[in-house]
Amino acid sequence: METIRVGSDYSIKIPSRFRSGLKAGQEVVVSQDEKGRLILTPIEQVRKVLKESFGMWAGRTDIPQDGVDYMDEIRKGNRLNDLGLRVNEAD
Repeated sequence: METIRVGSDYSIKIPSRFRSGLKAGQEVVVSQDEKGRLILTPIEQVRKVLKESFGMWAGRTDIPQDGVDYMDEIRKGNRLNDLGLRVNEAD
């Protein structure tokens, strides 16, 4: 752990031992955990994780391609169908 000072323009100088995963000018996501610690995550790391899961649902014909329709379907479930009732879309 190192102590650094936040500049008047809210900038900080990242200590050299923490620079290996960063480049000057690189974009990072800044978040804060429940203990108040600031976490810097390079955008490339976020994109890498998203890319790994991208397309995992592609080609599935059993789910709607529109995310809103899909969530509506999930929320509705089959409860009414199981009871032999119909959904009244006017409600």
